[in-house]
Amino acid sequence: MPTPFGRLAKASNVKTVVGRTGSILPSATHNIGHPVESAMTGTELREILKSSEFKQGLEEMSSYLASITQERPIVYLLAKCLWKRGLKFTLEDDHSDLFINEKRVEFKFNFDRCQKDLIKELDKHGDVLNAAIFDAAKGNFGVMKRIYKDVCIKKPQIFVWIISSRDLSNVPKQDRDRICVGKEQCKYNANHPYNPDEGRLRPADLFLEKLRDIRRFSLLKHAIQVNGSLFPSTYHFRICDFADG
Repeated sequence: MPTPFGRLAKASNVKTVVGRTGSILPSATHNIGHPVESAMTGTELREILKSSEFKQGLEEMSSYLASITQERPIVYLLAKCLWKRGLKFTLEDDHSDLFINEKRVEFKFNFDRCQKDLIKELDKHGDVLNAAIFDAAKGNFGVMKRIYKDVCIKKPQIFVWIISSRDLSNVPKQDRDRICVGKEQCKYNANHPYNPDEGRLRPADLFLEKLRDIRRFSLLKHAIQVNGSLFPSTYHFRICDFADG
């Protein structure tokens, strides 16, 4: 079967996918036709996220990859959708998550419990959001420094922040150890019950508003609710399409 890992290319008269290991696998040419150049926009990216194939893949992933954070798998799922549409792309090249016709796209993934940390960080540093603050901070500085680095240091043309909300209330206690930060999620949900409402992400949106003062972008939102075999969850997407891209 074809793999979404890699770079769409053309060798002789056979379209191929070149994997990160250098292996070459024949692609389903009857599905994708000729790979095409595409100056991907945030709006076009959101349309792919809205597709039934992406939602189905995400719903399956929410169960069989419940034990890990899902940033990489979601990027690969998106790459699969790009491949099926015959679009040229490169994965994990030059320390970037995804290139679509030389347009750099970066991703970050958090669980919604990051909102608690964001509130504290915004209270402490939100009024003086600049490089000096983050350069002086040790480690990854919780949530803000990691997002700031991707947006303002790496400077992609598109940045996608994925925040996952999960309802683990019906998961047996003995099974929570198999779920990524399952115990921590349950503690967070004790005071912040699962709710797919976009308004629950106000701290994240406030942080993005502050980042927009540093680097201008248009913000697109999309949420996907899934009912996995283990628990329901909602994936919130914040797509930043930069004016200087």
